Amino acid sequence: MFSSIDNTAWMDEEDEQLNFDGMLTEVTKWSMNQNKFQFRQTVTHNLLLMGKTRTGKTTVAEVLADPCYVPLDAKLHSDTKEVTIHPVVVTMVHEDRIYCFNVVDTPGLYDKVKNRVTPLSNERIKVVIDECIKKDVTNMHLFAFVISLKGNVDTEDISSMKFIMKNYPKLHPHICLLVTHCEGNSAEQRTAKVKEFFESQTVVALGLKEFFGQNIYYMGSLRPELRTNPDKQCVRQQMRNILEMREKFLEYIISIDVKNSFNIHRLDVADPACKIL
Repeated sequence: MFSSIDNTAWMDEEDEQLNFDGMLTEVTKWSMNQNKFQFRQTVTHNLLLMGKTRTGKTTVAEVLADPCYVPLDAKLHSDTKEVTIHPVVVTMVHEDRIYCFNVVDTPGLYDKVKNRVTPLSNERIKVVIDECIKKDVTNMHLFAFVISLKGNVDTEDISSMKFIMKNYPKLHPHICLLVTHCEGNSAEQRTAKVKEFFESQTVVALGLKEFFGQNIYYMGSLRPELRTNPDKQCVRQQMRNILEMREKFLEYIISIDVKNSFNIHRLDVADPACKIL
């Protein structure tokens, strides 16, 4: 049904001699007022999150959609049992374009899913990720390996990174390191913590920085304890950090050329080094 605003004079007035461009300009103005279904240009990026369990991969997807998202209290076990795709749509202020993100959340390495009789092995999780890349979202624009800054980076984090580097060697141009639980840390504190990690002898010996460290981004969320202990000063600090980190990460994803994607079906199937095939 047309808009109730009376802007139909041009459609009813007597014809005048107009060139095509002038005529199209006038009818476009009228159409814009009457058209309820106005489409915008959309740009779609696909992002796959991988890493050890309990690092906050699911929370990353939620915060990308809503920076004010507050996760539930942390659990001992992860709830992510299979690949989940979170569609997220955002618009840039003052820009007539819509950005769509398919955020693919995968089960964590060193799985600790609640009520599972037998935890998923890393090899089984690899099969799940492979199937997702092959069937669900074949063109991946970015892989993000997620580690948490909440505690000390442990041997499982390092082993998880080593596992990914060994089994997905051709992801190097498409993978970044995403450090979570950073809402309470300043930029200087975040940088120092990651620098310390990459300078450890074990990490240097494995060459992990060269594989994961080309692009390092940070994320966080409002802490769940704010529900029981509201603190305006804390929420202000966390929110400023979250918005800053989220903006930088989204700007990075948006900057990726959508034509530059990882497609498993275009790889050289004869390459024995890539176990993903």
